[in-house]
Amino acid sequence: MSRRCVVPLYLLCLVLLYTSWSIAASGPENFRKVAADIERKYTSVGNIGLTVTNFGTIGTGNAYWPRQPSCEYPRGSRIEHVYRGSLWVGAVLKTQDTTDQRDGLILVSTGATDRGGEGYEFNAENADSITELSTLADDRPSTSQFSALAVSHQDFSCDYTDRFTHVPATGDSILNHSPLGIRVHQESYAWNFPFADFFVILRYVIYNASVDTLDSVYVGLWDNAVVRNTNYVQPRTIGYFDYTGQGFDKQQRMAYSFDFSGAPGGPPADSYVGVKLLGTTPFPSGVDSIGNLSDYTFYNAWQFRLSSGDEAYLSPTNDYNTNRYLSRYSRMTQSMPQDKIDPLRVTPRNVTYLLSTGPFHRLNPGDSLEVVFAVVCAKKNGTDPPSLDTKLQRQKLYANAAWAQQAYQGEDANGNNQLDPGEDIARRDSVSAIEFGLRYEPDGKITRYLLPAPPHRPKVRTEVEDRSVVLYWDKESAEESVDPILGTKDFEGYRVYRSNTGSDFLSHEDFILNLSVVGEFDRADDNIGYNTGFGQILLDAPKVFDRDSVVCHADSNHYVRCDTIYATRYWYRFPPKGVTVPSLNGWQYIYAISAFDKGDSANNVPSLESAKAFHRVIPGTPPTSNPSVEIGVYPNPYYVNALWDGGRERQRKIYFYNLPARCDITVYTLAGDVVTVLEHDASTNSGEGIEWFSQFGDREIPAEFAGGEHAWDLITRYDQAIATGLYLFTVKDHENGTIKRGKFLVIK
Repeated sequence: MSRRCVVPLYLLCLVLLYTSWSIAASGPENFRKVAADIERKYTSVGNIGLTVTNFGTIGTGNAYWPRQPSCEYPRGSRIEHVYRGSLWVGAVLKTQDTTDQRDGLILVSTGATDRGGEGYEFNAENADSITELSTLADDRPSTSQFSALAVSHQDFSCDYTDRFTHVPATGDSILNHSPLGIRVHQESYAWNFPFADFFVILRYVIYNASVDTLDSVYVGLWDNAVVRNTNYVQPRTIGYFDYTGQGFDKQQRMAYSFDFSGAPGGPPADSYVGVKLLGTTPFPSGVDSIGNLSDYTFYNAWQFRLSSGDEAYLSPTNDYNTNRYLSRYSRMTQSMPQDKIDPLRVTPRNVTYLLSTGPFHRLNPGDSLEVVFAVVCAKKNGTDPPSLDTKLQRQKLYANAAWAQQAYQGEDANGNNQLDPGEDIARRDSVSAIEFGLRYEPDGKITRYLLPAPPHRPKVRTEVEDRSVVLYWDKESAEESVDPILGTKDFEGYRVYRSNTGSDFLSHEDFILNLSVVGEFDRADDNIGYNTGFGQILLDAPKVFDRDSVVCHADSNHYVRCDTIYATRYWYRFPPKGVTVPSLNGWQYIYAISAFDKGDSANNVPSLESAKAFHRVIPGTPPTSNPSVEIGVYPNPYYVNALWDGGRERQRKIYFYNLPARCDITVYTLAGDVVTVLEHDASTNSGEGIEWFSQFGDREIPAEFAGGEHAWDLITRYDQAIATGLYLFTVKDHENGTIKRGKFLVIK
């Protein structure tokens, strides 16, 4: 039972339901939780932005769009894939006291459903939170804490329970909820490897925290998957929920969804989202390996809140009902007929679905079971129309899902939940652990969530100059990396990527994912790659931009300990000395550098590439306080819809150039009225507040400008677009107080 209003909020809920007419017409309401519940955490490594909560749900219901992703892929594209999803657990209750009226009840606890109106069945403990850990010692999310015991580049873990019949924080009743008495430990894992940045793993450990026994247990993930390009179809507009196609691949144990046509506005998202059952511990009754788990993986879909018509698509209303389609538990125990699944691929409609597995024969008090899913995204393959759904179009989805499956199985190569001879191969328990002396040795237990690791991405510094960009990067980050499976350093080389001039106007994912390789440099002492060596880009001595610093702190015994933090030594430079890669001032370029390894032919692992270190740069003039240098504007005159403009009024821009490092720019009309005042600081200028730089770039990668340039979006200090006319400006240098003047013409 999902985004539901509790009793004291009855009147408020009526108002919300009445005013949110488009939601009621097309999709679930969005009711938020309070107190200990957290729904502002989302994956920020890899290429999926998936919100996870500590009350059993994924996605936000687009409550925070566009500031926070629900299930965005690629990150920054505003292409969403999940409105809201949640864990479902169903079982037959066998009470310790056989005279208990609850004995024999068939119950289902849910984090969310499409029905709404009754309360939340999973709740965090009052003081609970979400813990965020990372195996990355460097370049990890600022909200993450490094831990050698972390599983991935970004782990989220939390605990919640269905045992409350009243919301802990408010005391409000949770209507129609009979607890199973379970506690859930939830963990999610995400990586930034290019071969593993398109899935997020969701691990649920379900404990029987009561004195009663749970029989015939089923576990599922319910999903309101809505695949939309929200640049064109905003959440909760009419038709938002109605154009997603749905499918189910039994052998893959995966339900999937896709944007059917892009209607009612804009091109289709051209991508898939899949929910894949990776495995369980123990297996359901009758299962002995991953190989036959598909026989116990069930798929059901129903139309949003449908209460009449074809009963196969009726929305379940009760935990248990003699009508299998109205019973949540019955839906969990068997798939709907195949002839009801097939039409969902060719006739889009407002559908939610449930992927479930079981039965787990019995869960005694104190026992637990584990079920693991993956949310997998992929671009459609080939050039067939988006309304089709062919195996060729799903090719990338299957490939990405295979990586998620490999990560889950880890050492359990044959997927039988046993560690067979020769499978205990893991070298260490995290990508960074060996650097901290925490070496992993075979221990007789299955180590899951193992992926071959490419080298760490290098630390990169950019110098943005007049009509050029220079990149510097270090040696140690990549070249000292140790593969966690091989246990050896297998670094091979570096790749440098760059976007083309004007590629800002392609879709976001295109100019991020389809950068051109402008340089590749690898070791010359093997038979891998081009054997170019590093002589072209290696500096004679390392370049250092910052001084070493000393940080002192007192330990628990009040002894003062001082550590030296060494400045990064940059050994490589691109373009190589004597080589020019021309760039145009005022245009955005995306540069990226990655490291790649040798691969492992013995284990059939290809050469792997690290996550790219991205930089958004806008070449331009350097800062100057020279009184003889003239300050100007370009383009001048400015004609509306300049080549670098976006499609809307607020996506226009001009540049002031030859500015001092710190200054005030004041723009006037001919009558002397102040149009705007811009504060320029070369050390912090990133185009913040200008829509163009938000729309045509990743929100988490600030734009880097040459210090002598400042962009303006032609919006006045009163938040209005300026009109055609001649404008005057002054620039006051903060360092010496000098004032320079100029003018520019705007023609609309």
